[in-house]
Amino acid sequence: MPLKRRLPRSVSAPVFEKISRRNVIDILTIKLRDFLPFSRERRRRSNENQSNGNGSTPPSSANNISANAPPSPRLRSAGVDGNRSPNEWQFAFDHVIYDVDGRAQFTKFLQSEYSEENILFWWAVEELKAVGVSEGRAKFESTVQEMYDTFIAAESPLAINIDHDTRTDIIGLVEGKEPSTFPENIYERAQAHVYRLMEKDCFSRFVHTNAYKDVAKKLSLPQTFRFNCIRLSPGAAN
Repeated sequence: MPLKRRLPRSVSAPVFEKISRRNVIDILTIKLRDFLPFSRERRRRSNENQSNGNGSTPPSSANNISANAPPSPRLRSAGVDGNRSPNEWQFAFDHVIYDVDGRAQFTKFLQSEYSEENILFWWAVEELKAVGVSEGRAKFESTVQEMYDTFIAAESPLAINIDHDTRTDIIGLVEGKEPSTFPENIYERAQAHVYRLMEKDCFSRFVHTNAYKDVAKKLSLPQTFRFNCIRLSPGAAN
């Protein structure tokens, strides 16, 4: 379950929104390392609060979401391309997370739920896939290791909530292995799991916020959604 923690300003949403394909390596290896001590301290305090019965963590449905379901293909542009998917829910979610402003607002929302690790990991994998080994195998390997230490490893400061098999598989590809053996798709299965978690769980709460309403206007996204003949309309929360 996600722990209560926040990123320091140095690695908050605006930093990740400015990330480019050429500097993704530096962002992950420098910025993430900067907040590791901070995040570990927040984790320690959170664990103490929970042990004392003073803390609570938001519910998560990650274990009920298939880790094998692939994420939607990367959109050709950050804005609306005019072709609406039959699945308006996924259509809206994809356009929010691939749009710079939409992703920034969604990241802020996840920070308010102490689950920003989901979008940070998802976007880091997107950029890692885009860069691949084009910046050099050494940079790729160091980034894979840094992401592992930050999001996957035991006691990682921003551990993502993925299923046991997926985590075990990644651990088996990293722990005790030569970096030269790291496959380029090492995090894609975990990314698919996180994508489904955000789409099915987090986004269902985000659409009730004013932040989504503003993003929806900008991107011409649905303001209401229909599920089993029940009309869902974003409210005025947040």
